[in-house]
Amino acid sequence: MPPVVRRLAAYEPPVGVAVIPRPRPRPQPAWVPEPEPPSPRLDAVRLVAVVLEVLDGRRSARLLREVVSPALAGQLVAAVRPRSTRMIRVPRVCHPSRLAAEISVTVRREGRVLAVAARVEHRRGRWWFTAFTVLE
Repeated sequence: MPPVVRRLAAYEPPVGVAVIPRPRPRPQPAWVPEPEPPSPRLDAVRLVAVVLEVLDGRRSARLLREVVSPALAGQLVAAVRPRSTRMIRVPRVCHPSRLAAEISVTVRREGRVLAVAARVEHRRGRWWFTAFTVLE
């Protein structure tokens, strides 16, 4: 069947008549929440190293007061014994919120590779450990 060809309706405005186009409705701007400020700087290697050095008996337990919450400090002081932690690998840091971070890292201690899991929270202008576990 041959195609059907039809004449189009006139689409040009008539000569001498002004056509004012209707304004298009403006889309409402979408609400965009303000971005959260970035997390405070966290030096995970230094924090983990301080606690491991205290646990190995190479540093004074008084240092824990600077990086560990008081509830956790008592538990960690009970775990201090002479050891040698040799190497701390690059930590993995996850921020579940702006003022909290979870740290996981592997360390070499006495010929074995161990995992360390910790949680830090930012309070009073500092990062404080609220949980610290060496998985042996």
